[in-house]
Amino acid sequence: ADFLARAGLQSPELRLLGNVAVGCSKLIPELIAMRLVDGVGRRPLLMTSSFLLTVTTFLMGVAFVQGWSPVVVIVLLCLIMASFSVGVGPFTFLCASENLALSERAWGMTMCAAANRCTSGLVALTAVSISEWLTDAGLFFLYGSAGLAALVFYCRVVPETSGATLEELAAARAQAAGNDDDGRGNEGDLLEPQPIGTFA
Repeated sequence: ADFLARAGLQSPELRLLGNVAVGCSKLIPELIAMRLVDGVGRRPLLMTSSFLLTVTTFLMGVAFVQGWSPVVVIVLLCLIMASFSVGVGPFTFLCASENLALSERAWGMTMCAAANRCTSGLVALTAVSISEWLTDAGLFFLYGSAGLAALVFYCRVVPETSGATLEELAAARAQAAGNDDDGRGNEGDLLEPQPIGTFA
């Protein structure tokens, strides 16, 4: 609400409508992504989501620098939430669980959840202070830079697991570990970032 007020929405009613629009733009893309994830794949949705999130976050910074209209700010906020919800939001934990061995899954997912909650708390606690230090535009430029780093990570590290059962993924990891022990390869040979259909 503070960002909306500083963007020019002085009326509480308009800020409420803006928040409702942002909330709807988070829910609807998640429902669409649920229908697409098995057909399109996890990796393309994560990369598309991260790319759009990075672009729209940088544009939000530009909006505050240039003093764009409140309507544009609302549209950009909705696009940011939609970009997040089409991939990064709903599928981060899914990809993490599918890429962990059964013996590691409980501990690994606990660490993922803890890191997620700590990061969310850190953002909530520092957003106002950072915006006062760097201005609202600087805050969004900082977040956009973090989104760009995430996009590089998804492109270089995250493999495609669509179409594979957990048992098949576990077998692939076991085979990769066996090849590594024999000097014939390593886990990256089997679980490197791959296009859709690799496991089909």
